[in-house]
Amino acid sequence: MKKFFSIFILTVAFWSCESDVKFSDPGFQGRKDNYAWRADVTTAHFEATDPATDPSEGYLIISAYKGLEVVSLKMPFRIDQGITKFNPEIFTLGPTADVSDDIFVSYEYEDGGFALVYATDPGEYPDGDSVGNAGITINEYDTTEHTVSGTFKFNAKYTGTSTIVNDNVNFQEGVFYHIPLQ
Repeated sequence: MKKFFSIFILTVAFWSCESDVKFSDPGFQGRKDNYAWRADVTTAHFEATDPATDPSEGYLIISAYKGLEVVSLKMPFRIDQGITKFNPEIFTLGPTADVSDDIFVSYEYEDGGFALVYATDPGEYPDGDSVGNAGITINEYDTTEHTVSGTFKFNAKYTGTSTIVNDNVNFQEGVFYHIPLQ
């Protein structure tokens, strides 16, 4: 009887184990206002600032979509330069000594013609308020596969006039992984 009981317990134990693994490759996720946020679709593209003079210098724009929400990251980028975790590209915007005014981050939510737009902006609003802050690190750009990976965080200010919405939106612990450039 003991053998039967032992075999039954082992059978139940192995039967209850399952491997339900979900991969996010490519992936874009973070913590929006302290809640998990994961994009359904993520795109990245390169815009040259002056294609006639230097077609490899411009901006990398990553857009992540989740339902009616869109997160956009824009930063200076050289398409011909490989980036690894040993030589990451780091961009910051905010009240620090090492500030890059060339980055822009936005969060948008639109439903039925009603839109909420939160954004960072290099500079200040007329009333002297902060315009948000951001940090983006590109840890990898594969020049062969044309994929980009990195981390991000930001506080973006509400750009509208409504007084019933939050003043800012906060993303922390953001990660984008193997996003293909189109």
